Amino acid sequence: MRILQFITRLISAFLITIFLPTAHAEQNPPTGWGLEVQAYPTGVIPGVRYEWETSTQDQWFARLAYNFTDRSDFGEHADESGSGPGIGFGWRHWLNQNQSAWHYGARLDIWNLEIDWEEDGPPSSEGKTDVLVMQPSGELGYSWHTTGGSRVDLTAGLGVEVNVNTDGEDVGEGIIVLGGITWEFK
Repeated sequence: MRILQFITRLISAFLITIFLPTAHAEQNPPTGWGLEVQAYPTGVIPGVRYEWETSTQDQWFARLAYNFTDRSDFGEHADESGSGPGIGFGWRHWLNQNQSAWHYGARLDIWNLEIDWEEDGPPSSEGKTDVLVMQPSGELGYSWHTTGGSRVDLTAGLGVEVNVNTDGEDVGEGIIVLGGITWEFK
């Protein structure tokens, strides 16, 4: 029951944060949507994002994504792999007013992962862990506009994975390094 309350509060906070910048919709209309792929040493995260500008240099975004991971022996066990859906939101600030060239930002992703694990023996064992993960990160990137009016963003991020609720044996968490590409459509 505690996990359901936590998820409800988290989703409520997420929705408030997502729709707060659109309170002045006349000044800050939605700007578009995008496709995003992030990769890290043990996984890949494809997703779709919704974006809106709060100024000529600032943008908020929300995303729905799916996290595929194969941690091998980088976790708590000899082999860990799994996947699960997630939501996230974040902010980017460009150093110029046409949202090209360098930018920096921050994001928070929440993952609901199912991790299968194995332990070499003796005795050998295996199991499954359901884990709710919070992943705050900072990012630095470079953007450019395409001839069709869309924008491409390359990003590098550094964050931390924190297992906030675990059902099963402990699984890996800690520092995460991310590389990503976003294709934003108007």
